[in-house]
Amino acid sequence: MKTETRFDPRVRDTWEIPKSRIRIDEPRWGKTFRPLLDRMRRDLGLTDGSRLRAALHNMLVYGPGQFFAAHRDSEKTDDMIGTLVVILPSDFTGGAIEVEHDGERVTFRGHGRKVTFIAFYADCHHQVRPVKTGHRIVLTYNLRIEGDAPTAALPVPAAQVDALAGSITRYFETLHPPRWSHDARREPPDRLAYLLDHQYTRRGLAWNRLKNADAARVAALREVAQRLDCEIFLALADVHESWSCEDEDGTYGYQREWGRGYDEEAEDDEAEDDNGTEAPALVDLLDTDIELRHWVAPDGRIDAVSGTVDLDEVCCTTASNDFQPFASEHEGYMGNWGNTVDRWYHRAAVVLWPRERNFVIRAKASPRWAIDEVTKTLRHGDVESARGMTQRLAPFWTQVANREESRSFLERTLGVAGQLDSPGLAAALLRPFTLERLTPKAAPKLVALSQRYGIEWCRALLVTWASEGRRDHSSGKHREAWMASLPTLCQHLCAGGSGPGFELARWFITEEWTRIVQQWEQLRKHPHQTVTLDAVCGMSNPILALLEGSRIANRPDLHGEMLGVLTSPDTEYPIRGLTHLLRTAHEARTGEGLRDLGLAALREHCIPALTALLRMPVREKGNWSIPAQRRCACRLCGTLTRFLVAPDQTRLEWPLAKDPRAHIHQVLDAHDLPVSHTTRRVGRPFTLVLMKTAALFEREVRERGLWERDLRWLTKTAPAF
Repeated sequence: MKTETRFDPRVRDTWEIPKSRIRIDEPRWGKTFRPLLDRMRRDLGLTDGSRLRAALHNMLVYGPGQFFAAHRDSEKTDDMIGTLVVILPSDFTGGAIEVEHDGERVTFRGHGRKVTFIAFYADCHHQVRPVKTGHRIVLTYNLRIEGDAPTAALPVPAAQVDALAGSITRYFETLHPPRWSHDARREPPDRLAYLLDHQYTRRGLAWNRLKNADAARVAALREVAQRLDCEIFLALADVHESWSCEDEDGTYGYQREWGRGYDEEAEDDEAEDDNGTEAPALVDLLDTDIELRHWVAPDGRIDAVSGTVDLDEVCCTTASNDFQPFASEHEGYMGNWGNTVDRWYHRAAVVLWPRERNFVIRAKASPRWAIDEVTKTLRHGDVESARGMTQRLAPFWTQVANREESRSFLERTLGVAGQLDSPGLAAALLRPFTLERLTPKAAPKLVALSQRYGIEWCRALLVTWASEGRRDHSSGKHREAWMASLPTLCQHLCAGGSGPGFELARWFITEEWTRIVQQWEQLRKHPHQTVTLDAVCGMSNPILALLEGSRIANRPDLHGEMLGVLTSPDTEYPIRGLTHLLRTAHEARTGEGLRDLGLAALREHCIPALTALLRMPVREKGNWSIPAQRRCACRLCGTLTRFLVAPDQTRLEWPLAKDPRAHIHQVLDAHDLPVSHTTRRVGRPFTLVLMKTAALFEREVRERGLWERDLRWLTKTAPAF
């Protein structure tokens, strides 16, 4: 059979024949098939106005021992709602198909003389048990919907709607219970999120494609939302639960299992990888977090926003742990913690809230949307309403504003802050940001704010942005990119020629230079020379940006101060760091751009310093003395130092107990000294054997070579500086 395709036998052991190789007598087949499709439509809860269409996907042939592990079928098109399996008559044993949803499992077997039709929603887990004898032959179809209203939302009795409306009204009027003693939060819930029972993909989540009981429940909630003047949306819900668990063998360690999940955009079905391990029994739910994303309005409009929802704002008919998670992680006993299970679920939800709270609810989900709404209000000249909207943001703005990653978000917010004409509200709106969020494009708006509210107001805001707790530590590359943009930022601040613009540019240069100096003070204490030099070389571009920025901000005094600190004997800035800075400047800039940096004095400092280093005598062949910076005053380090500085001693055998040995190992590794250190495990205590290595001489030869290379380069490139 040259047409078959073999899949990973751990999850799918079967042959596949593509639909292009299958021929069906459509007229004869249709006589049987079409009436069954209409019956399936009714059984799946679809309306009379819709039509179910079956599109052939493939033929699967199972031989003895072959199977298909538990999986879900991906919804390959927007109108796909389910799967149809047609088991053709053949003689075989085993090979039963099990379909599971919401804790219920149904088993179907084929027939030797009859055709068996099995239809189910695409989000149902199903598996084919191993065939024992014979061959199991099936056709698989994708079930698609044609028509505008595919789901049958049965009329909800008025009494039930009345009761539901009353419950939801009381829910929105009831204050949140305190989370802890003296909890100041005493306000009603923002919204109600009801988790649906079926799963949906981004392509499949639509008001007219809800499945079974979901359709009826959502119809009732829509009627209540209309009656109570509530906004209502569908959304995808990513649920994460942490459970304590019982682990019979008390195993230490960590285990991850990717279960019956699937990539909602995948083209092929995915299957569960059953590793044969039994999941530990869940005991107590420790924590839950739920993120809502891909919001769908009743008119079909999609909002690509995401946000978390409080657990006390969520309800459901079926708990998440009654479903199969798409992923789980088990951490066994780890001494003081562990024996927990984390589970992740893909669910969907219908979310509603009083329309009067629409601004606050949507602002929590999308800060950018909130700023755009305030901007629209200001554009219509209604400053008072815009101030009121900003005041409504205040209680939660600090928690949500920095979730918005758009580069233009701060620029938009700066514009709004200026138009509010209120120093307090403007400060509250801008306080959550960090220095690294400020782009050159946004700089003129910061200048405008300093002119409106005063330079001291602006400085206070920048101090908040620059505080250590607000620093952006998430990405070193992000920080590097922002420092590289600092000269351009200064240009935009100073472009208008205003005094406040120059003051702000000078503040940025001074602030960042202070940070560089503090960074070096920490680095010079590091015992590992290679680590220190690598970090110093990483500081070259930021220092060059500050030198250039000081020229743009018309601060020659600060420019001179920076060069003075770098060349001061008290600073002990490595000569390798200075030459790296000069090389970096030479590679990135040419002509006037390089000369404008004013680095000639730095070059003049490096030449005599390198010359003096090269005049130092070369280490004699038998001189094994290793310079030691003793940072520890203990007796052990005293003995170690005497061994290191001894010019004629290359080996030390040192009987030491476990903890003292560990201390010496740590000191030698931390300082990256050319000394091997091994333990001879004979006798008591064991003996620590220290041996000075040839790397002592090799390092000095290599370092002298670098000095010579740098000196030649500085001499050659003198005119460029």
